[in-house]
Amino acid sequence: MGHCGGEKLSYFQNAWILNYFDHNLFNENLVSFIGLPESIIAAACARSGQRVLHVDSRNYYGGNWASFSFSGLLSWIKENQEQAHPCEESTAWQELILENEEVIPLNKEDQTIQNVEYFCHVSQDSAEDVEEAGALPRPSTSVTSACSKDSEETSAVTEVENGGLSSDGGAKSEENCPQSDPGSDLQGTSDKEDTGGTSLEGIASSDSIAPDSAASETEDDKSEPVPEAAAEPRKITYPQIVKEGRRFNIDLISKLLYSRGLLIDLLIKSNVSRYAEFKNVTRILVLRDGRVEQVPCSRADIFNNKQLTMVEKRMLMRFLTFCLDFEQRPDEYQAQKDRKFADYLKTQKLTPNLQHFILHSIAMVSEADCCTIDGLKATQKFLQCLGRYGNTPFLFPLYGQGEIPQCFCR
Repeated sequence: MGHCGGEKLSYFQNAWILNYFDHNLFNENLVSFIGLPESIIAAACARSGQRVLHVDSRNYYGGNWASFSFSGLLSWIKENQEQAHPCEESTAWQELILENEEVIPLNKEDQTIQNVEYFCHVSQDSAEDVEEAGALPRPSTSVTSACSKDSEETSAVTEVENGGLSSDGGAKSEENCPQSDPGSDLQGTSDKEDTGGTSLEGIASSDSIAPDSAASETEDDKSEPVPEAAAEPRKITYPQIVKEGRRFNIDLISKLLYSRGLLIDLLIKSNVSRYAEFKNVTRILVLRDGRVEQVPCSRADIFNNKQLTMVEKRMLMRFLTFCLDFEQRPDEYQAQKDRKFADYLKTQKLTPNLQHFILHSIAMVSEADCCTIDGLKATQKFLQCLGRYGNTPFLFPLYGQGEIPQCFCR
């Protein structure tokens, strides 16, 4: 039971029963479900001076755009598995409706995600009685103090405001402060990479890599280092994942954001970007012929790349320069605008290696369905976003895509 603007709100069976004490409130806006589109609409209405009642039957932000800690993801999986076999819904609530009341269903049955199953491909030895490091029996203000203490060691973002949902499924920024663990590195891009985010209001930022701390030299130089045997790679176990479950988030919909686009412009103009931090994707990798190779994005990357020959570098630079302003040279593509982009690349005398880079890692389009015009536009979009915040065109919310709906709700 709650009150909002003179209204009595009763929650029963995923529905709100509204007692109309004040009709003026609902002459304005009622937004149900806290997905990304609904959060943007609610924020736009609130900024224009209108009152908004924002309700959702879920206990986390984002809907299908949510981000979860590992334990939160397991709870979400269990919830969706239970919904796959729903029992008959009770209709007793209908007897509670008065003449001056109206029932507003929060959301219909979600058919987006079905047949949820999960498989564990790591060792589950000693998986019982394992708890997340730093997990609390219930949310409290001590989480904030622990977060601020850890931020001194890991350069965690300080601009993300408190205010996320207190349930474990919300994947809140307060709960996801990285904990120092010298034996593991979850960044994947470098041994000592800065985990701080970048502000969208800045002109540009570069991903700095913290220098390795040099070991202090002992005075006794006579002792020769003993060669150590090659250590076996440490196996990841299920208890380890559970214990470190607050060091990472898992998105239901994992998407990268181009550094130039309507959403980024909206985040900046609405000042919503002040509530979140973003990480620039440091590099783009591609798997080719069983090897992981870095995709050359900028001019410097192309000429410093050791996998490309000098002829390939010149070919790639010439083609990317054409893509930047291909609309100004229609004669070079009009005759093949309806052909597949993959076939068009072959006519440009590009090597198979360059065709693979452009198609799958720069334009990032389907080889079977994309036409020439769409491929050129995708390549142009990629190139136009380079250099705004880093060496690649992509940004990612530091705590996952579920952070964006939260920011609009704030």
